[in-house]
Amino acid sequence: MSVLLQPTQAVPASRSRRPAVSSSFSSPAPRQPGRLLVWVFGQLDKRAPFEDYALRLAERGHEAGLVVDIVAGPVADPALRADLEAAGATLTCLPHGALESGWQFAKEMLRRRPTLVHCHFGSPSTVLAPIARILGARGFVFTDHGSRRTVEPVGGLKLTLRRLRRRMQAAFIDRWLPVSSFNGDMVMREVGVARDRVRTLFNGIDLSRARHAEARGRAATRARLGLPADARIALFVGDLSEAKGVDDILAIQNLMLAAEPASIMVWVGDGALRDEVQRTAGPRVLVLGRRGDVPDLLCASDVLLVPSRWFEAFSLVAAEAAAAGVPVVASRIGGIPEVVLDGETGLLITPGDRKALLAAVALLLGDAELCDRLGSAARRRAEAAFCLDRMVTATLDEYRTLLAKVSPGFQSSQVTRSA
Repeated sequence: MSVLLQPTQAVPASRSRRPAVSSSFSSPAPRQPGRLLVWVFGQLDKRAPFEDYALRLAERGHEAGLVVDIVAGPVADPALRADLEAAGATLTCLPHGALESGWQFAKEMLRRRPTLVHCHFGSPSTVLAPIARILGARGFVFTDHGSRRTVEPVGGLKLTLRRLRRRMQAAFIDRWLPVSSFNGDMVMREVGVARDRVRTLFNGIDLSRARHAEARGRAATRARLGLPADARIALFVGDLSEAKGVDDILAIQNLMLAAEPASIMVWVGDGALRDEVQRTAGPRVLVLGRRGDVPDLLCASDVLLVPSRWFEAFSLVAAEAAAAGVPVVASRIGGIPEVVLDGETGLLITPGDRKALLAAVALLLGDAELCDRLGSAARRRAEAAFCLDRMVTATLDEYRTLLAKVSPGFQSSQVTRSA
């Protein structure tokens, strides 16, 4: 059948009008936006890089034709909730146990009917994926943030069966977005995921926070904390635990301070070793606890210490230091070498090597010119590799790719016309 459409012409008043004939080729109704369900195994209780990412995704979801629904843990930052709702997103808080429940996930799926599901912080082959696909999701995306040495240890019949189940569930995940190649390689090796389903996507940070901190001024932050303007400051930010190498810093702290008379050690965070850290507090050791002004503290510092003993997936604080133009002394472990480039944006050491840690920190505290050179390179790398908007754009591109694929049963529902 061929249909020739002619321009509409005026009908003379003396000529009778024919009754209108409805066309079987009427214009389709405007496409309704799809829904994106972001399932977070954790709570959005602070303003940090992941919360910034969730908010920016809510603000820009329309670019992929998606409205964003977020389900997370029981506590949410009130200001973040207000910003998410202003962006048109919904935020539902559930108990941690409910986040792990396949039944609860199915209830949320049936209530929202999302087009896509994006899971964060859960198991690298979550049981939620097959449930999502069975209940009609067009695609399932998983971002692996996990800091660990291996997905699953090998040994014994029970672990073998768990690995088999894990691989079967992983088949329902359409796209893997690990935050480092270290994590991506582990998933491909141990879960059996094909390389073409894995896209490394570095964590993004809001670079404007570092710019605002710089505008507020290094000297002003130091004055507020009672720190001398000419001090050489080493900073630690994170969980005060052995896994983060806190005991290694404590072991070399006095030697570090003796090597550079103008140096001061600043501790930010809380954890199991808080009391041990607190006992070292004095004129040249400042213990601040948990803080909400980390960008300002980074801007006021000369070197950041990340001597982790655990297999970090990425190290957000190292990326934040890069944005602030602060070089990092860090362990060569997990995904950290993808964030800190040895000799270019910081210095890497073997985990637990206290002698190397002392030498690296003393070198940077004693050489302001080297610090400036590494810090400038770190800032350029942050702008190129760790920009929040680039991370969101890449995420939206993955969503568009999945939505462009025809879902099962979709083609059969279309009306086929013969020419």
